[in-house]
Amino acid sequence: FKATLASARRELAVLMGDPAAKFGEVSGRLNTTGRPPTFQSVVAAIDANPQLVRWTAVYAQRNAELLLARLKPYPDVRIAAGWRHYNETNDDAVRLTLSVPIPVFDQNQGNILSAQESLAKTKAEREANRNTLIVIAGRAYDSLQGSLRELAVLRETAIPKAVEASEAISQGYGQGRFTLLEVLDAQASVTQARLREQEALQNFHAGVATIEGLVGNPFTLARESAR
Repeated sequence: FKATLASARRELAVLMGDPAAKFGEVSGRLNTTGRPPTFQSVVAAIDANPQLVRWTAVYAQRNAELLLARLKPYPDVRIAAGWRHYNETNDDAVRLTLSVPIPVFDQNQGNILSAQESLAKTKAEREANRNTLIVIAGRAYDSLQGSLRELAVLRETAIPKAVEASEAISQGYGQGRFTLLEVLDAQASVTQARLREQEALQNFHAGVATIEGLVGNPFTLARESAR
């Protein structure tokens, strides 16, 4: 247990930006739950993920490279001016020369094709990255939704009935109607139900934390209860 606790403290410290655990204890509202927003809003928020924002800059760069490659085949028009004296007529004149290279063989097709492939690859990689994030978010969202349903059953039905049965058996034991083993079994049922509640709460908050990490912002919940 001590080794597990030390490892958990170290991991938490790293997440908080410290190489070692300098805190004595941590606290939180584990019992607090709430309704999450729609999954569509989660997907929309994922587009602001730093991993995807980085792809936006890369895509813009690849697009600029493609534009540059397409512009390169167009020749530069050269204009030259010069002065000339005609001895026959003793006249002076200004000569203008206009030259336009004709790119018959070099259309820069190789660089254009390479830029197009690079742009398509960047777009595909961004889409693959986005799909991966959405899949992870979907699993976390389904997990926290399932945890909420389980918590509702435990808190509204399973735990109250287990407590009621345990109290009734304890009273009956005092009257000689039940054995000690039956009392212990009833108490164990209450303990198991409460442990399952804690596990469901942990799964719920783990799902929330996962989605918050993906969207880069706190996950807004419609608060329901804080037991």
